[in-house]
Amino acid sequence: MPLNEGVNAWETMMLGQGVYTVTEVSRLTDLHPSRVRSWFKQRADGSGGGPVFTSDYESVDGDYAVSFFDLIDVLVVGTFRDQFNVPMRVVRRAHSLLQARLGTKHPFCHNDLYTVGKNIFLCAANELNEEILSEVVSRQQFFLHIKEKRHHIDYNEMSRLARRWRITEGVLIDPSVCMGKPTVAKTGIATYVVANQYYANRKNQSLVADLYGISEKDVVNAVTFEDRYRRRDAA
Repeated sequence: MPLNEGVNAWETMMLGQGVYTVTEVSRLTDLHPSRVRSWFKQRADGSGGGPVFTSDYESVDGDYAVSFFDLIDVLVVGTFRDQFNVPMRVVRRAHSLLQARLGTKHPFCHNDLYTVGKNIFLCAANELNEEILSEVVSRQQFFLHIKEKRHHIDYNEMSRLARRWRITEGVLIDPSVCMGKPTVAKTGIATYVVANQYYANRKNQSLVADLYGISEKDVVNAVTFEDRYRRRDAA
């Protein structure tokens, strides 16, 4: 496939859905890249129980990417695993069952899972005969933690699916803006652009604020986020 045909194919698939590499997903969710990759692709050595998710995108010329919904799925599974030690076999089975129950490929992105989630999760745990999931969900701590996570996620009123993620103060991830890359809230300006200009101009936040028509606080938020994001990349 000629290069521009491949690029056009990707642009068509990803328009309004966000696009992220596995490395970007691992940075944004603070999960190791190998873990994230194994949730989408079979391990090279054939170990593990196989992928949990199927990316919303087909690969183009061997390149692989995932959507905003896929990103939020990873965020939630990371919570299951790291905060509550839910085994992957349980996560995998619950995800499959909840897909049918909620009628969506992305049940972990569905608002109803958290607004009336206790009943949905308990029904799933009973149907799967999974005592571990039932015990985790029965603890109020689970929903307090999930509530804190989803407090920063806005949902579409019609589809009930995640619409955008306010990942940190003043920084927004919206799949319909800038291909889903982190932006300065309410501006559509990518945080990495602001941060690059900040360092290129000897950390003159006033100058950068004037350059982009944003506040100095916006500059600080963008730089703080990008510094943390880049440190994860270097780790």
